[in-house]
Amino acid sequence: MTAVTITVLLLVIGGFIAFAIFLQLKEQARIEKLRKVATLNNQLRQVRRYLDDMPPQYQPKDMRLWLFSRMIAIYDQLLLLQPDPNLSRRRNHLAEEMSEFQTSKQNRRAKPINDELLIIEVKRLFDSLKSFLIQSQKEKTIDQDNVHRYSKLLNFYHYKVNADYHGYLARKAFLSGQMQSAIDMYKEALTQLTPIKDMIEAQSTVQKYQELLQEIEDDMALQKAEEEINKNMSSEAEEELDDEWSKFIEESTFKSKKRF
Repeated sequence: MTAVTITVLLLVIGGFIAFAIFLQLKEQARIEKLRKVATLNNQLRQVRRYLDDMPPQYQPKDMRLWLFSRMIAIYDQLLLLQPDPNLSRRRNHLAEEMSEFQTSKQNRRAKPINDELLIIEVKRLFDSLKSFLIQSQKEKTIDQDNVHRYSKLLNFYHYKVNADYHGYLARKAFLSGQMQSAIDMYKEALTQLTPIKDMIEAQSTVQKYQELLQEIEDDMALQKAEEEINKNMSSEAEEELDDEWSKFIEESTFKSKKRF
């Protein structure tokens, strides 16, 4: 075998190996792209769930705006990997939704915490969002100060959601005229806030429940006092009526004897 033949064979083998490596690298890039797309789609669904499923009272405006911005950034990453008119349209709709929310002066309506299963689901969202915040900090899409502030708020909400549930039960009992049950539920709501009662964020909630509890207790005390007064007045009236009846009987007996 001549040197030329050997050289040609080496070139062919080398070309084949290079082509195989190229195909392998291309497949790896395709798989990596699919993996990134899948990860970004999962993040989209995750952030959309925070925006839609987390009750408004546990989602401050700046936190919600940050979630909107993260979702838009994820859409932009997706569009770089796979340009798609549907994706672009959804991205633009989201940007409009964010703009409307940012300029709106109307407060979003709080969602009643009226079910224990809802509490479990909301707490899961809190835990998931805390993990997402940590991951976002690693990706440098949020600064450390905001991560600390939002995480602190989520810890506060973790207790507040229990208090809100008992506050809902207390109001329901109050409207049904079950005053003692309302008192018990407001006391339980305050108990749920005990671990965070010194936090600034908790002060207004603690004060609200204390005032509502005091109003009901004062009303019950006043009602009890009125019942005692009415009871005493009834007793005095009965005694007076008995005295008048006794006098009437005595006078009637005396007249009968006199006639006799």
